[in-house]
Amino acid sequence: MLFSLAMQARMPHISYGLEWGYTATFFKHAHYNFICDEGYRINEKTDTWRYFSNGAVMANVGVDITRHLNVSAYSGLLGVYSKRWVIPAELRLRYCPLGLDASGPLIHAGAAAAFPTSTLTDTGARGILGGGYRLAIYKSMSVDFLLSLNLTLDHDNITDPDTKRYVPRSDITSNVSEYCAVNVSVALNF
Repeated sequence: MLFSLAMQARMPHISYGLEWGYTATFFKHAHYNFICDEGYRINEKTDTWRYFSNGAVMANVGVDITRHLNVSAYSGLLGVYSKRWVIPAELRLRYCPLGLDASGPLIHAGAAAAFPTSTLTDTGARGILGGGYRLAIYKSMSVDFLLSLNLTLDHDNITDPDTKRYVPRSDITSNVSEYCAVNVSVALNF
């Protein structure tokens, strides 16, 4: 009996959960550098302050590393901008100063590869940093109320201004779009 208690004490707790959120994208920075069909180079940088509403649905599975720290793998469907949806493969850390099984504040940060679901073809990247409040419901069940700042990077399909066709990849030197957003979400954890 003493041996089984010792083994249970060493076994990490496996967690899983669902997260639903609202994403408010407010800023886009783009830098394109390419050779157009006529043979001249176009180097274009734009900053756009424009608001887009999107949603997020994520599922996760993770492990409690310590009594205060959890690391989880997330995936789901995330809206980034107008006609921009991605499937993230995200690794996220959650730190609860009062403990993962207690009500109190929390901090979370994550990084992800962002796989496009629309006409885009290149994988992007995503980073999040935020905080919130954890409401402990019962034993290992909790509800997190989260607020985070998100930065998502992707690569547009660049249209040639003369032919209105997509610019071939071989003619593109730089193609980066950055999206800043605020996400408000609720997560149910087990």
